[in-house]
Amino acid sequence: VFSLHSKKVGLTYIVYKDMKLLKKITHITQALLIPCCLLTSCNYLDVIPPAQADFDDTMKDEAATLSFLYTCYGYVPRCQVYDFKAYELSADEVIFPKDWDMYGQQMAWGTISPSYYKVWSGSQTSDDFNIWTPSYNWIGYVHHFLSLIDELQPTGVTEEDKAQYKAECYFLEAYYHFRVLQAFGPCPIIPEKVDPNITNEEIPGRSHFDYCVDWIVQKLDDAAAVLPAVRETADLGRATSTIAKCLKARVLLYAASPLWNGSFPTPSWKNTNYETPGYGYELVSSSYDETKWTRALTACQEALSAAQAAGYQLFDIETANEKAERDGIDLPFIPGREEDTEENILFKQRVRMFQYLVTATEGDNNKELIWGQRIDSDGTNSGEATTARLPNRVVKKSDGSWNGGWAGFAPTLYTVQHFYTENGELPEDDPDFFPQSEWYTRFYEGASSPSLTTDLDGEDVKNDIIKLNAKREARFYAWIAYDGCEYAKKINNGNPLWLNFKNTNTNGWRASDSRNISGTGYLSKKFIDPAINYTTSGSTNHAAARRPYIRMAELYLNLAECYAALNQEGEALNNLNIIRERAGIRDLTSADLSEMSLMDWVRNERFVELFEEGHRYYDLRRWAIAPDKLKAGTRFALNGLTLNPTFEEFNTPMLIDQPFKWDTKQYLLPVWSRSDYDELYSNPQMVQAPGY
Repeated sequence: VFSLHSKKVGLTYIVYKDMKLLKKITHITQALLIPCCLLTSCNYLDVIPPAQADFDDTMKDEAATLSFLYTCYGYVPRCQVYDFKAYELSADEVIFPKDWDMYGQQMAWGTISPSYYKVWSGSQTSDDFNIWTPSYNWIGYVHHFLSLIDELQPTGVTEEDKAQYKAECYFLEAYYHFRVLQAFGPCPIIPEKVDPNITNEEIPGRSHFDYCVDWIVQKLDDAAAVLPAVRETADLGRATSTIAKCLKARVLLYAASPLWNGSFPTPSWKNTNYETPGYGYELVSSSYDETKWTRALTACQEALSAAQAAGYQLFDIETANEKAERDGIDLPFIPGREEDTEENILFKQRVRMFQYLVTATEGDNNKELIWGQRIDSDGTNSGEATTARLPNRVVKKSDGSWNGGWAGFAPTLYTVQHFYTENGELPEDDPDFFPQSEWYTRFYEGASSPSLTTDLDGEDVKNDIIKLNAKREARFYAWIAYDGCEYAKKINNGNPLWLNFKNTNTNGWRASDSRNISGTGYLSKKFIDPAINYTTSGSTNHAAARRPYIRMAELYLNLAECYAALNQEGEALNNLNIIRERAGIRDLTSADLSEMSLMDWVRNERFVELFEEGHRYYDLRRWAIAPDKLKAGTRFALNGLTLNPTFEEFNTPMLIDQPFKWDTKQYLLPVWSRSDYDELYSNPQMVQAPGY
């Protein structure tokens, strides 16, 4: 059994063939199985024995049935929001080297088109990150599983087992459809296995956005009614009722947001040949409906209650300290907090806590992860997801060569300026922070710059830390690497790595390797294991994080947004303050609403807390503020693409040299239409997204 995209009908369905195709089938399905999703391991050869082409054997017994079910999860860790190839990283949080030319950059530059296609080498197929293709492909796997589970009556599978497996499939149907919905807008709903003999005229077109939402929510409700609230360690990653309720809350939050609640910029966009039951040719709502926020609020309340009842809670300092003790990781260096006072020690512990928040697993007692996944590009002691973030030169090996990364995930100045100060305010609004005229001057006044070295820079590079990077909140120091900082405690052969972005001999710009540096003056170190260690022998030692698909902090922020939209100020502030208290910054009060509106506080708190977790791309769009935030002339950086600049030259803000721009069509991805893959030609019911 394998998933085939038909040029004729443009849909995924299951194809039954003879023995001649068995080798191809096995090859395709083995490529689709991702062990790193941390489900119980399975081998597709257990699903389709190589000695026979009997597809009934996909469910001959409990083990084979489970292996097939696990295959249905294959897309979850494969096409996700964390990879540098993902569209979701094209917002204003980070940039990538100009020469990378990834999907996300095409979107950020406004050059994405229906015919765009990017080929990468490796185990993943070229279409993995176009979202549309893999989503519908895996919906095909799910539907085939559902079509067989009752028919084949696998040995050892009880009626209760079957109900559980079906509920997992309902969840996956909802999740895969939602991945399409959030990226492409109104989408075709495929409710069951597609007949291979379907005619072009029978292919569904886009359904109204609200219809899609209701269909997805019903699937999640059906799943939640059957699934357990939590899973045993061996089954982490499989759907639960808690995950289903949390995803439902996110779906309804999106549906209540301005883009889909009366503010879609092209309200005249309609179907021409396909009608949604109850909606006709309409695709989007043209009027505001407050009850969508009420519905979202109820779902968000239920999600938080379910998560709390299941034992989930915000990650805390005590748990992080226990993990750090096991790893042998000391407290980090923080400028201005060198003295070991009780206050400074607590602050440093909080910084380390946030490092572990996004790297510690359930096995480390991380109870914040409601749905975590090992993504396809993460690996223990390896993986693009780590390499893409690391500085170029991490350790000098015994043979004189360097071991390091691609220096690709580079936060913008917008990001740096929108993490809070230690007082819990934006730097520009904090009267106790440095005046803007001093932001790019030395924090350690009177210190001198370290001399350039051909070895890795020493601790004296901290003399070049600027005031903008001092007196900041804990999340800033946990997730943002800056010139003069201590990157990690053990990464340099068991020693700290100090960053000097002005030294071409270490981690500064150099013409010979210009592809592997973004040059904003910053790097992201979110998801970097605090215990990471690169050795002089060339070996590496670090754990692969389980990336947070859903975590507790999001639930509080979702609630805060619903309350803010419904003008329930007190409840909105209460939920925001739960997140701020964990961050070690002061509570917000009504008095702070003269500085920023309540909704702006909500939005900025999401920006900081959920930094680089894939939310920002969709948040800017659903709030209908992307034209302002993503337009040309808004992304700035320090002068990091200069050979051995002086302190003053480097710390000069300037517009990033990439062709960023915004066009209204960028609210949605285009339906792909190219010579070998044409959804529009094969589906006469399909209409293209506006503007493409």
